[in-house]
Amino acid sequence: MNKLLVALVAVALLACRENTTQQEKKEEIKSDMEKIRQDVKESAHAAADYLAEQKKKVEEDLEERRKEIDQKIETLKTDSTGRGVQARKKLTGLRNDINRKLQEMKGASAATWDSTQLKIDTLLKKSDKEWTEFKQDFKELFQ
Repeated sequence: MNKLLVALVAVALLACRENTTQQEKKEEIKSDMEKIRQDVKESAHAAADYLAEQKKKVEEDLEERRKEIDQKIETLKTDSTGRGVQARKKLTGLRNDINRKLQEMKGASAATWDSTQLKIDTLLKKSDKEWTEFKQDFKELFQ
């Protein structure tokens, strides 16, 4: 009988010890899960901040280019020669491209940002090239 009582007490102690260990593991898992949730939230906020920063920088670049073009178009309005009209048409087309990309950029989501940014970078390089060529072609209008 004593052996049976000792065995029951030993089993009860092991069961209690096992429940305590299991409870500790559950608490540890809950703590780890909460840490993971917090890390995911922080990463999402950092990504959103980065995207907003990138959009702002690109928007500023496009706006600056558009202002340069608008100023030159305004200057060329007084020039009614064929070269002046031709230059205004070319600049107006470039400005329209920039306006379209600005609208596209403002509507870009995080998922489409990479492709949108690539298109905008391509446009900026193209507009740099066209602006340089324009200045070469219409040197007399810049004097």
